[in-house]
Amino acid sequence: MFGLFVILFTVIPALEIYLLFSIGAQIGGLNTLLIVIITGILGAALAKSQGLSILMKIQNEMGKGEIPGNQIIQGLMVFAGGLLLLTPGFMTDIFGFSLVLPGTRHILMLWVRKMIERNIARGNVHFHIFKNGQHFSSAQRADDYEQSIVEGDIVEAEYTEKSESLDKGQ
Repeated sequence: MFGLFVILFTVIPALEIYLLFSIGAQIGGLNTLLIVIITGILGAALAKSQGLSILMKIQNEMGKGEIPGNQIIQGLMVFAGGLLLLTPGFMTDIFGFSLVLPGTRHILMLWVRKMIERNIARGNVHFHIFKNGQHFSSAQRADDYEQSIVEGDIVEAEYTEKSESLDKGQ
């Protein structure tokens, strides 16, 4: 984890500064500054429009009674991309645009979903539910969880669908 923080807060900013100076030496300092400002403004506008679009999709799915899992992940990706686009630098802009633009975001979404599924299977991701002052966790043993569900006023049921021939008395 320490290595990840060193990369995020030391190596990447140092590379960004190097790229800014290198590109600035080629195209000029003012042009480099304008590119950084324009990508920040463009990125913020794009992140806002994509975020609102995803929010509408979340509301539609919830209105249908569906769980908007994919849309929530995409919303987080757009938020992260927007933050990266507001950060001055060329590498962060490239990665930020890839998170905000729908085409590349959907491709990255496949990778993120596989990563999340893999971590759930390994037990690295746990879900927590709080109901009536009780705490349920996916890490609990199954028999503890079933006992808690019965005590938590949640009713589980199974059903079978009748065929038309049984409804008509045949």
